[in-house]
Amino acid sequence: MNSTWKLVVRSFKTHPPAQARARIEQAILEEGGVPLKLREARRRLFILTTRATSGKPVIIEGEDGLACLIALDDLVEIVMDPPPTLAEVMRRGR
Repeated sequence: MNSTWKLVVRSFKTHPPAQARARIEQAILEEGGVPLKLREARRRLFILTTRATSGKPVIIEGEDGLACLIALDDLVEIVMDPPPTLAEVMRRGR
């Protein structure tokens, strides 16, 4: 199952770094929702891990910034799979 956020991240792999970084960050933050405080994330770790392994990133706010929890399979898919074709992007945009 390809989630929209993963498609967005993959589609920006070939763009200039400055443009790609902002768009990728935006897509992950939108999918992850409101960042959880670290204390809340610790309390709900099992639920958050289950959510991440089902394909939805989790955003956790720590002292030094935001952290993103995603499944290892999602990370490998994003890094290893080629960028989507225009047809694939258009089909998923409906």
